[in-house]
Amino acid sequence: MSHKTLQALFLLFVAASCSRQPDEVWDDTKSCGRHISRGFKTLAGRPVCSRQIHNKDEFIQWNEPALCEGYYQESDFYAIPDSGCSNEVAMADYVNSQPRVTPGDYNSSIPGIQSFRDPAAVAGLRGIFRNICFEYNSNLVKGRENNEILEAVTNYMQSYPNTYLFVEGHCDERGPEAYNLALGTRRSNAVRNALVQQGVNPDHIFTISYGTERPLVMESNEEAWSKNRRVEFKIYQQ
Repeated sequence: MSHKTLQALFLLFVAASCSRQPDEVWDDTKSCGRHISRGFKTLAGRPVCSRQIHNKDEFIQWNEPALCEGYYQESDFYAIPDSGCSNEVAMADYVNSQPRVTPGDYNSSIPGIQSFRDPAAVAGLRGIFRNICFEYNSNLVKGRENNEILEAVTNYMQSYPNTYLFVEGHCDERGPEAYNLALGTRRSNAVRNALVQQGVNPDHIFTISYGTERPLVMESNEEAWSKNRRVEFKIYQQ
């Protein structure tokens, strides 16, 4: 290939890159961040031929020790069919649409998470925005108490429409760091999805995962772990 041909191809590549919209670049940035959190092996891939995965048994590491210890679930391995998927979303964490703005961005009227308050410090709010707890290695919101919390939060958000909410996902200390960050994300998204389905404005609910970074109880026993497997709320009112 001649030098002039290489120059022409390079100029075409630059022109195509410059024509991308900001939201496309932002989507790619977020996707890249998710892959980096899983490690560079996932980002770069391995030097083998790619192939379509049809079921969990085809995963190379399906029988790895982490699975046997309960770090992964069968629901994490989902085969997407070839047909009828044109309108499907292949990311179970995001059942509902994400907010159109990001708190703290230069074009956002909503400040960053550091400006959101802990409702536990406000007498009239601590009984509404209580922690939602989860079973081990689960992101399912279950139990009457959790459902009552969701209902109370929904009623408040609908009564005070200028309220914005950060949903924080937390885990206990067991398991790999990357896995717990992902599990915290699934937990915060599960609560957000439930609130949106009950009628809360999706543009007023944001999610974040801390994994194991912020334990509520600094102990290593089942009672402490059960309290650390949680979702917390932070609020901001305009």
